[in-house]
Amino acid sequence: MFVRRFSLPAAAVATGVAAVVGLATVPLPAMAASTVVLSGIQYDPAGTDTRTNAHLNQEFFTIRNLSTRPRNLSGFRVKDVANHTYVFPSGYVLAGRTTAIIRTGRNRNTATTLYWNQYNYIWNNTGDTARFQTPAGVTFDWCSYTAMAGRTRVAC
Repeated sequence: MFVRRFSLPAAAVATGVAAVVGLATVPLPAMAASTVVLSGIQYDPAGTDTRTNAHLNQEFFTIRNLSTRPRNLSGFRVKDVANHTYVFPSGYVLAGRTTAIIRTGRNRNTATTLYWNQYNYIWNNTGDTARFQTPAGVTFDWCSYTAMAGRTRVAC
């Protein structure tokens, strides 16, 4: 199947003004806000924090494309309170009705599993906030949590 990838003009992304793609008008950031959302954060992997790559990869966040259409997330980003920033790679397209998992550690990216390539944990066990942003830095979705006994994951 051929997926036509396109990049939106920087001015349209920065201002949130509608951009023309083919014959359709796509408003930003409303397009992303209404279709791609943060869906969860695994902030405290089971066991002792060893900082091994295997354990780092048990910490992750997930996003979900609620639309039936694929969405180009090139340059979109997720930030925590300390401004640790994950930037979606150039050309990354999330298929319709699909969830992607973004793991803290290192490995090779696939269509639905991406890696932040960090050597330390990102999500605070005591609480944190994830902000989902356009390439221009406009926050369109967020997910906050605080520590709760017996909980190591939050659904957004």
